[in-house]
Formats: sequence, C-alpha cells, structure tokens
Amino acid sequence: MKKHIALGLVASTLFLAGCCTTHKTAHWEYKTETLYLAGRLTTDPLNANAKDGWEFVSAIPIPDDPNKGAVVVFKRRAQ
Repeated sequence: MKKHIALGLVASTLFLAGCCTTHKTAHWEYKTETLYLAGRLTTDPLNANAKDGWEFVSAIPIPDDPNKGAVVVFKRRAQ
C-alpha cells in the first residue's frame, strides 16, 4: 500500500511539473518582395532569400500587371 501511495505521489509530481513549465513560443519576422517574372519563371530570388534563412510562404499574383509580377511573402525565426 505504501508503495502505491509513493508511486502516486511521484507520478503526480512529475505530471504537475510538466504542466507548470513555460513553453517557449517562436517569434517570426516576415518580409515581402515584388517579383516581376517578365515572361519567364526564375527561382533566383527564392534561392537568394533561402540562403539568408528566409522560408517561402506564399505568392500572390498582381492582377492586370503587364509584367506578370507577384508579391512573394517570406518568413524566418526572429534573430
């Protein structure tokens, strides 16, 4: 019986210790770039930003743009 009580106290202590610890949340920074494709698809700007730690999030085409441009969104962990 004493073993069960001791085991219960140890388990509940570990459970409460896990619940009470603070969790570190990630902080992100974002940046946008306007890319003009000029009739051909290129990955150069994407690769250049990736080398600096930026991760591609999305691209939104610019409506009625004769240069076929897009606004590209990047994110990375705040430094």
